[in-house]
Amino acid sequence: MYIPKKSSTFAVPFEKNGVVSRSRAEVARQAHNLKVGGSIPSSATSMKKHILFFLFISTLSVSAVERVSLEQLQADWGKYNNQIVTITTPLVVCGSFYDSLILAPQRIFCPEECAIGLADGDSTMYYQLAEQNQATRVILKCRNQYYKVRSGDIVRNVKARVTSQGHLLTGQSITTRHMPTDKLPKPKKGELRVVGANIENYFADLGGYAHRKTTPAQQELQTVKLVKGLRAMHADVFAFCEMQVGDKAPKMLLEALNKKGPKYAYVSMGLADKDRIGGAFIYNTERVRTCGEWLTAYKDTSSHYCARIALQGFETIGAKGDPEGQRFIISLSHFKSKRAGRGGYNTNEKRVENADSLLAVIPQAVTLYGDSDLLLLGDYNCYTQEQPIQKIVRAGYQDMLPHGNVKDYSYNYKGESGYLDRCFANPSMAEQVMRVRPWHINADWYYQHGAYKMKDKTYHRYSDHDPIIVDLKLK
Repeated sequence: MYIPKKSSTFAVPFEKNGVVSRSRAEVARQAHNLKVGGSIPSSATSMKKHILFFLFISTLSVSAVERVSLEQLQADWGKYNNQIVTITTPLVVCGSFYDSLILAPQRIFCPEECAIGLADGDSTMYYQLAEQNQATRVILKCRNQYYKVRSGDIVRNVKARVTSQGHLLTGQSITTRHMPTDKLPKPKKGELRVVGANIENYFADLGGYAHRKTTPAQQELQTVKLVKGLRAMHADVFAFCEMQVGDKAPKMLLEALNKKGPKYAYVSMGLADKDRIGGAFIYNTERVRTCGEWLTAYKDTSSHYCARIALQGFETIGAKGDPEGQRFIISLSHFKSKRAGRGGYNTNEKRVENADSLLAVIPQAVTLYGDSDLLLLGDYNCYTQEQPIQKIVRAGYQDMLPHGNVKDYSYNYKGESGYLDRCFANPSMAEQVMRVRPWHINADWYYQHGAYKMKDKTYHRYSDHDPIIVDLKLK
């Protein structure tokens, strides 16, 4: 993946943060003043000549601001090198990091959303898309407070210095037009809402895997933001990834969540509290109840890994509290991350193993819960065309997320968007799915370890993944 190097500033006199602050006429007046004003002693004549020569050379580097389209600029970077230009093409923020923005004419998608990934062998289309992404985007180094700019924002008339191919520099803040976050309507009458969500290391214990939260205040802020987001989803069942293994973290979340509104409970997996990432089911006790014990795809049920691929049966509750007999099964999965571990092993192979384990345990779940309606949710750490996803699709599970001409996403990494969070359904459940969509309240905001230092108490950016919202009408 292309990672731009830190831009270097072309320094000239009377330049601040890469933006020329004085006109050519001002530079000339300074040179004239040095020549006739007698401010340099006669003994320093040679130094005076050097200064005059340097000022003359510097004026050559200061050109009038030229208006160019992005296409013109990309066609000949050398022509505009070290010049200040105004880019007339409206640009979309594709991502941000530290003091730089990734800009392109339209949102950039990860190549593996559309092309067979490298794990399946040489993919010409993959390389073409990767090269196209790199050629299309530009890196703008600016003074913005990066967490106030988000992916999808529109930037017009960018004025900046061209520092090298693909890199621009400005000493000013960039004004963007925010794309509004869609409001999430409540589920319709008679429908049940299920949400799959990665909640980014929600830990009750600080330190260790919870290194992104270093103080109780930051931990409290994460809970405040998360609870606001969960309440706005109006879900009957949540399938969470990246929650601390054990009972501490679910209890801490429920204590805040149950202060008002529906009463939620969690499925206790009977695991000791560990400094490890797991998963959890949380459900609205007024709408559904569990049926049977939870099930894991792992043979070692004492390992923290068993909480990363888990299944649970639920049944709806009637108006008088009686079971309606409408059962369904939810699977939550958190596949191996894309980052290689110690030894640099192939993490794609681990994700393929995760997919095999999930598929192998499903028949056991159908027998245990007495129903075949199955919804597969979670963070699969795979884009659409990668092996583990295609293996699940070939096994007969329908990918319920919007694809094709309507490109969508649940995650953004270094300017490239795509689906890491998934929703699959077997044929009988697919007929009962009314709507599926990611809710873009997280992924477009800048990802950083110090996210909770923003002191923003809205539900935006409570995690780095967008939740997947699923509305069901059970038959």
